[in-house]
Amino acid sequence: MLQSMRQATKSWAARGVIIILALSFGAFGINDVFTGGSRSAVATVGDVDVPTVLFDRQFQRALQRERERSGRPDLTRDEAHRAGLTGQVLNMLVREYLLDAEASRLGLRAADASVMQELEGSPAFSNEQGRFDPELYDLVLERNNMTRAEYEDLIRVDLLRGQLLNAVGSDRKVPESLIEAVHRYRAEERSARLALVSARGMTGLAEPDEAALTAYYEANTASFMAPERRSAVVVQLTPEAMVSEIELSDEDVYAEYEARIDEFDLPERRSVVQINAQDEALIREGAQRLAEGELFDVVADDLQRRGASVLPIPDFRADGPLSSVSEAVFRLAEGSVSDPLQTAFGWHLFKVEEVVPARRQSFEEVKQALHDEMALDLAGAGLFRLSTVLEDELGGGASLEQGAAVVGVEPVMLLGVTRNGLDRSGALALSDLSERDDIISLLFQTAEGRESHLTELNDGSFVILRVDEVAESAPRPLEGVRGDVRSALMREAEREAAERVANTLADRVREGEDLAAAARDAGFAVTTLENVRRDGQGAGPDASLALIRGLFEASESEREPIVAETAGGWGVAVLTGVNDAGRGATGEERDRLRERLARAWRGDLTEVYRAALYGRHQISVNEGTLSALFSQQN
Repeated sequence: MLQSMRQATKSWAARGVIIILALSFGAFGINDVFTGGSRSAVATVGDVDVPTVLFDRQFQRALQRERERSGRPDLTRDEAHRAGLTGQVLNMLVREYLLDAEASRLGLRAADASVMQELEGSPAFSNEQGRFDPELYDLVLERNNMTRAEYEDLIRVDLLRGQLLNAVGSDRKVPESLIEAVHRYRAEERSARLALVSARGMTGLAEPDEAALTAYYEANTASFMAPERRSAVVVQLTPEAMVSEIELSDEDVYAEYEARIDEFDLPERRSVVQINAQDEALIREGAQRLAEGELFDVVADDLQRRGASVLPIPDFRADGPLSSVSEAVFRLAEGSVSDPLQTAFGWHLFKVEEVVPARRQSFEEVKQALHDEMALDLAGAGLFRLSTVLEDELGGGASLEQGAAVVGVEPVMLLGVTRNGLDRSGALALSDLSERDDIISLLFQTAEGRESHLTELNDGSFVILRVDEVAESAPRPLEGVRGDVRSALMREAEREAAERVANTLADRVREGEDLAAAARDAGFAVTTLENVRRDGQGAGPDASLALIRGLFEASESEREPIVAETAGGWGVAVLTGVNDAGRGATGEERDRLRERLARAWRGDLTEVYRAALYGRHQISVNEGTLSALFSQQN
């Protein structure tokens, strides 16, 4: 039935993701998998060819990423090629193929048993019992247009690369002396006195004239840009849009009801009132008073005045947050009160107000909700058909608005939307559409005057849009941002003035004055920094990283004042103490450092190994093949 169909769909979706991941690591794989019938190569690494088709595929992926990163959906292949993207992609492929060339030189091959172990451990090919299913394996590969030999060759390549890197970067014993030296460096602590010179407190600054405003604006135009805005028509196909077209008879709905009958069984539940307190004695006193005949409400009110809480629970369930005492509560008759019971929330008394017996919901009770759920499921299943109708209409020359009318969807108009999804009023555009972030991204990937591809989104809906207008990012006129320019110019003047004051304070310290006294005379606050580490731990909000670096570069004997910019202005610090972490690392600290150093060591070794492979294997680039790839039309 529909429930099992939904589960199967989810399972296939998960398996599809896993296969895509497998293909992505295989994209750097062996020669012949992606080459079809062609043997041409863009490069040769040792005795291994880098296939042209593989290079072109990786270039297209890199080009798409660059279009998204730069905000230039119209960036052409040739422009990216001339900007150096070709070399980046080729270097990435050569880096991986060097491992293949080295494996070939050493005569290494991944054993069939290792490949089988990888397959048997993959959830993509596991049945409901979690075991490898050969039929499912073949079916998944068929859906991805791959043979067993091709996919297993990809696994062999990945295994060999991993084995080579693991052999080089396998665990090495980290010297204890290195661990201790790193610990002492990281754990060293320094203390200081710090005078804070706030930029906001600067006075006597001249008001900038028109020439200054104009000069600052022209030098910092990039800070006063109006964002790129786009206007478009958006059509989104969702299951909800098709629900009204779905016809289901009562017989259809009843058949689903019968198939899922266990879902409509409601367990016994109880309506209870609890008295809860952390004080066991208080709860036991209440239980005693109830046993002696006092009314529950009277006892509850009194205990509540003395610190207990009284809370009705109209739907007490066995699997709820008080499940640890549910068995005792469900043994109680209606109107009776429990003994004192303890849970993680303290001590309780429960009175059962009402017992609602277990029952099965009737078909009439759930008919409408079940109908709506089935209609939504069927609408989702028919959504692909609806998308093909829309594509056929557009392919036949219909406008996006006309195509939307045919499939019964109301287009959404976007006017002047920015990359962060705001319209000209500052409101969030498309706030009522699902997957709005992906739609905004598609909006900025589509060229002006063009329609996007009909794109399936993560929630299963389809979207297509037409970009009608692009207002490029441009400088706002000075008249429109004069206040912002003045504020920025004044902030800069304030910080420059604060820097001059900080340097004056530092000069007074160098001449022998105490920092605290000099700062007080000038009207600035002085704080104490205690046990600050190089990473800023213990520094608090007043000390910047630049100031902390200065503290650790300062000589304890010279006590030279440190002047550095802070979040609110400038700071002047004088070193007052050094704790050199001489106690040594504890066992736990030592273990953490050992693991971090070993990991860094492994990374360094594998990078050195990769670099050595460049000198061991000859690399030749087929410039003619590369040129041919970019001589075609973009």
